[in-house]
Amino acid sequence: MHINVWLTNPQVKCFNFTEKQKKTLKKQISNVRVTLNNNSRDFKNNLKDTDIAIVWVFKQEWLEIAPKLKWIATPAAGRDFFKLNLPENIYISYGSFHGQIMAETLIGMILSAARGILKTFQLQNTSEWPRDELDKTMTNLAGSQVTILGFGSIGYEIARLLKPFNVKIIGIKRKLINKPNFFDENDKILTINKLDSILPKTDHLVLVLPGDKTTDNIINKKRLHLLPKHSYIYNIGRGNSIDEDALINALNNNKIAGAYLDVFKQEPLSLSSPLRNCKNIFIMPHASAIAPNYMDLFVDEFITGFNEWIKRF
Repeated sequence: MHINVWLTNPQVKCFNFTEKQKKTLKKQISNVRVTLNNNSRDFKNNLKDTDIAIVWVFKQEWLEIAPKLKWIATPAAGRDFFKLNLPENIYISYGSFHGQIMAETLIGMILSAARGILKTFQLQNTSEWPRDELDKTMTNLAGSQVTILGFGSIGYEIARLLKPFNVKIIGIKRKLINKPNFFDENDKILTINKLDSILPKTDHLVLVLPGDKTTDNIINKKRLHLLPKHSYIYNIGRGNSIDEDALINALNNNKIAGAYLDVFKQEPLSLSSPLRNCKNIFIMPHASAIAPNYMDLFVDEFITGFNEWIKRF
């Protein structure tokens, strides 16, 4: 079994597959050859006898030079990551390990909003002692309602880490599921048709949605106006889910208290984007999953998946 790996990223060190992960694969999976490539040329040269490709990038035309290929695996979470027309005999998998990392980022955002941490940073060079400004916005996280729009594996982890803060959690999914065992009697799982009735009671709206046509501008002007003026919105899913023009208007006209965004319709976000000049907006560069153990978590998940997948052969 030949596993052909090309996972490199020049900006983010933890997004690179290293000799450490290669050793882990060889130790945990018997009778496997692992090739670690540093560029697309070497990766393509090794495709002719590749059984499994682990990549950030895979092009449609490469299938023609990979006659033995059975599986394409990527650490990326979004199902929109690849645009491939695959034959039925090739399996494709995406990472689902990101939740425990991204949940920590999201909780940092929510605590920052509720407890005025980044608000203080905004004011530290413009106001000598801004206690009156913070008095208008600082609140308790405990007792607040957090609505998680997109209650998949990442949404689940966010809820799990948030629950000890004594918040009320509303998870929104396309289809109903049983409540997690850490939910209490006040927490709920609801379908998307209930969203408009939930927004007016929401203190923190968290978006963890996939990027597809069904989620385009799902948070539009109407829904932003349904939120209370003290509410915050957080997006760590995909940038297509928010009408950015409507968000700019809502922020600049104090329709909501603030926004924490990690994803955008166009990435990288242009320095000239009007989002950058909004009131009470905090921007991350699609970085909520960055962590030193990122690739280790992926490899552990891949090994588990491999052990299930190999049973089919």
